[in-house]
Amino acid sequence: MRADECFEKRLLRRVKPDPLKVMKALEMAEVKKERALELIESNFFEESIVASYTCMFQAGRALLFHDGVIEKSHACVVAYLRENHSSELGQDKIHWFDTYRLERHESFYGLERSNIDEGEARDAIEKSEKFLETVSRLLKSKETKTKGTL
Repeated sequence: MRADECFEKRLLRRVKPDPLKVMKALEMAEVKKERALELIESNFFEESIVASYTCMFQAGRALLFHDGVIEKSHACVVAYLRENHSSELGQDKIHWFDTYRLERHESFYGLERSNIDEGEARDAIEKSEKFLETVSRLLKSKETKTKGTL
Protein backbone atom coordinates (compact mmCIF):
# COMPACT_ATOMS: atom_id res chain seq x y z
CA MET A 1 0.00 0.00 0.00
CA ARG A 2 1.17 3.54 -0.73
CA ALA A 3 1.06 6.39 1.78
CA ASP A 4 -1.56 8.31 -0.23
CA GLU A 5 -3.85 5.27 -0.05
CA CYS A 6 -3.29 5.14 3.70
CA PHE A 7 -4.35 8.78 3.98
CA GLU A 8 -7.41 8.15 1.79
CA LYS A 9 -8.43 5.20 4.00
CA ARG A 10 -7.69 7.30 7.13
CA LEU A 11 -5.08 4.80 8.26
CA LEU A 12 -2.76 7.82 8.33
CA ARG A 13 -4.06 11.26 9.29
CA ARG A 14 -2.55 14.71 9.37
CA VAL A 15 -2.46 16.41 12.75
CA LYS A 16 -0.40 19.12 14.40
CA PRO A 17 3.22 18.01 14.98
CA ASP A 18 3.56 16.89 18.59
CA PRO A 19 7.02 17.19 20.23
CA LEU A 20 5.78 15.53 23.43
CA LYS A 21 4.63 12.44 21.52
CA VAL A 22 7.96 12.41 19.65
CA MET A 23 9.79 12.29 22.98
CA LYS A 24 7.46 9.67 24.47
CA ALA A 25 7.73 7.43 21.38
CA LEU A 26 11.54 7.61 21.55
CA GLU A 27 11.43 6.76 25.26
CA MET A 28 9.19 3.77 24.54
CA ALA A 29 11.56 2.67 21.76
CA GLU A 30 14.38 2.63 24.33
CA VAL A 31 12.24 0.61 26.75
CA LYS A 32 11.45 -1.96 24.05
CA LYS A 33 15.12 -2.18 23.06
CA GLU A 34 16.00 -2.98 26.67
CA ARG A 35 13.14 -5.49 26.84
CA ALA A 36 14.46 -7.25 23.73
CA LEU A 37 17.81 -7.65 25.48
CA GLU A 38 16.16 -9.05 28.62
CA LEU A 39 14.10 -11.50 26.60
CA ILE A 40 17.06 -12.86 24.65
CA GLU A 41 18.94 -13.49 27.89
CA SER A 42 15.99 -15.64 29.01
CA ASN A 43 15.98 -17.55 25.69
CA PHE A 44 12.73 -15.97 24.50
CA PHE A 45 14.01 -15.42 20.96
CA GLU A 46 10.72 -14.90 19.16
CA GLU A 47 9.54 -12.46 21.82
CA SER A 48 12.87 -10.65 21.60
CA ILE A 49 12.30 -10.11 17.88
CA VAL A 50 8.82 -8.75 18.58
CA ALA A 51 10.30 -6.32 21.14
CA SER A 52 13.00 -5.31 18.63
CA TYR A 53 10.30 -4.64 16.05
CA THR A 54 8.34 -2.61 18.59
CA CYS A 55 11.46 -0.51 19.19
CA MET A 56 11.59 0.23 15.45
CA PHE A 57 7.84 0.89 15.32
CA GLN A 58 7.99 3.42 18.15
CA ALA A 59 10.99 5.13 16.55
CA GLY A 60 9.09 5.29 13.26
CA ARG A 61 6.07 6.74 15.05
CA ALA A 62 8.35 9.43 16.51
CA LEU A 63 9.12 10.57 12.95
CA LEU A 64 5.43 10.57 12.08
CA PHE A 65 4.57 12.61 15.20
CA HIS A 66 7.31 15.06 14.22
CA ASP A 67 5.78 15.37 10.75
CA GLY A 68 2.27 15.79 12.12
CA VAL A 69 0.97 12.33 11.17
CA ILE A 70 -0.77 9.69 13.27
CA GLU A 71 -1.22 6.06 12.24
CA LYS A 72 -3.72 3.26 12.56
CA SER A 73 -1.73 0.71 10.55
CA HIS A 74 1.74 -0.72 10.98
CA ALA A 75 2.04 -1.23 7.22
CA CYS A 76 1.17 2.41 6.64
CA VAL A 77 3.99 3.53 8.93
CA VAL A 78 6.37 1.60 6.68
CA ALA A 79 4.78 3.10 3.55
CA TYR A 80 5.01 6.62 4.95
CA LEU A 81 8.65 6.23 5.97
CA ARG A 82 9.52 4.66 2.61
CA GLU A 83 7.97 7.58 0.72
CA ASN A 84 9.02 10.44 3.01
CA HIS A 85 12.22 9.46 4.82
CA SER A 86 14.01 6.81 2.76
CA SER A 87 16.86 9.13 1.78
CA GLU A 88 17.49 9.99 5.44
CA LEU A 89 16.94 6.53 6.94
CA GLY A 90 18.21 4.42 4.06
CA GLN A 91 16.28 1.74 2.21
CA ASP A 92 18.08 -0.97 4.18
CA LYS A 93 16.67 0.22 7.52
CA ILE A 94 13.17 0.57 6.14
CA HIS A 95 13.50 -2.95 4.72
CA TRP A 96 14.53 -4.24 8.17
CA PHE A 97 11.55 -2.50 9.73
CA ASP A 98 9.17 -4.03 7.21
CA THR A 99 10.71 -7.50 7.54
CA TYR A 100 10.30 -7.48 11.33
CA ARG A 101 6.78 -6.08 10.93
CA LEU A 102 5.92 -9.22 8.98
CA GLU A 103 7.68 -11.42 11.56
CA ARG A 104 5.68 -9.77 14.34
CA HIS A 105 2.48 -10.35 12.39
CA GLU A 106 3.34 -14.03 11.94
CA SER A 107 4.25 -14.33 15.61
CA PHE A 108 0.91 -12.86 16.70
CA TYR A 109 -1.41 -14.42 14.15
CA GLY A 110 0.40 -17.38 12.62
CA LEU A 111 -0.45 -20.99 13.40
CA GLU A 112 3.02 -22.46 12.93
CA ARG A 113 5.64 -22.81 15.62
CA SER A 114 8.55 -20.41 15.25
CA ASN A 115 12.09 -21.64 14.64
CA ILE A 116 13.84 -18.39 15.52
CA ASP A 117 17.25 -18.90 17.04
CA GLU A 118 19.48 -16.74 19.20
CA GLY A 119 21.49 -15.45 16.23
CA GLU A 120 18.36 -14.18 14.49
CA ALA A 121 17.20 -12.52 17.71
CA ARG A 122 20.58 -10.85 18.23
CA ASP A 123 20.53 -9.64 14.61
CA ALA A 124 17.09 -8.10 15.19
CA ILE A 125 18.33 -6.30 18.30
CA GLU A 126 21.35 -4.95 16.44
CA LYS A 127 19.19 -3.71 13.58
CA SER A 128 16.65 -2.14 15.91
CA GLU A 129 19.45 -0.31 17.72
CA LYS A 130 20.78 1.05 14.41
CA PHE A 131 17.26 2.05 13.32
CA LEU A 132 16.63 3.87 16.61
CA GLU A 133 20.04 5.58 16.51
CA THR A 134 19.39 6.79 12.96
CA VAL A 135 15.91 8.12 13.80
CA SER A 136 17.20 9.82 16.96
CA ARG A 137 20.04 11.47 15.03
CA LEU A 138 17.62 12.55 12.27
CA LEU A 139 15.18 14.09 14.75
CA LYS A 140 18.00 15.86 16.59
CA SER A 141 19.21 17.28 13.26
CA LYS A 142 15.70 18.48 12.39
CA GLU A 143 15.37 20.07 15.84
CA THR A 144 18.70 21.88 15.42
CA LYS A 145 17.66 23.16 11.97
CA THR A 146 14.31 24.37 13.31
CA LYS A 147 15.96 26.25 16.20
CA GLY A 148 18.45 27.75 13.78
CA THR A 149 15.68 29.28 11.65
CA LEU A 150 13.84 30.93 14.58
